[in-house]
Amino acid sequence: MTTTTTSPATARRAWPLRLGAVASATVANALIGALAPLTGVSMVIAMPGMDPGPVPVAAFALWTAVFGLLGWGTLALAERVLGDRARIVWTTAAVVVLLLSFLPSMSVGGDAATEAVLLSTHVVAAAILVPAFWRSARGA
Repeated sequence: MTTTTTSPATARRAWPLRLGAVASATVANALIGALAPLTGVSMVIAMPGMDPGPVPVAAFALWTAVFGLLGWGTLALAERVLGDRARIVWTTAAVVVLLLSFLPSMSVGGDAATEAVLLSTHVVAAAILVPAFWRSARGA
């Protein structure tokens, strides 16, 4: 089995799109987190072992950025290891991770509106990141 690595030229073309996608998803989710209380959503969750409290807007930005960068790093690693198959393998994994990410959001003890907002942020991040990473991935 032979694998090829991503050329430096390909990596140079990919990073602006990927960074822009991570930044866009981060800003979009921070806005959702900031606007949700203004529409009457309490955004109060009760994590196990903690007192109930509102989800801070910074948490939306932080976690979106962290998982966006993690997805980017995973794609870069997949491109090195899997070559031209990286795009399809990464995209499949990203969809599975998206579906699994719904589980914690549905178990935080918030009301239905809060859980809907939390779930929507996962979908928004995926809707921005997955197509951008797909377009910039090897074999594109």
